[in-house]
Amino acid sequence: MTRVIIRGVVDRIEGEQVVVLLGDEGVVLHLPRQFIPEVRESDLLSLDIRVEVPAEEVRKMSPKSLLERLAWRPDR
Repeated sequence: MTRVIIRGVVDRIEGEQVVVLLGDEGVVLHLPRQFIPEVRESDLLSLDIRVEVPAEEVRKMSPKSLLERLAWRPDR
């Protein structure tokens, strides 16, 4: 299990979801607002995520592909 720390900025709040932009690659993360109830638009977030990605695979991935793999979307 790999521990990844990613940073993003809150783009907007849509009802019970917080939409966060990760990095400069245009990757979007949708977070349930219940996990971060005090968040406001334009807040900077630092997310500590644990994900099961083999270390050798992480080294081969671009930052964008890694962020896309981590990004949870409610429509999946």
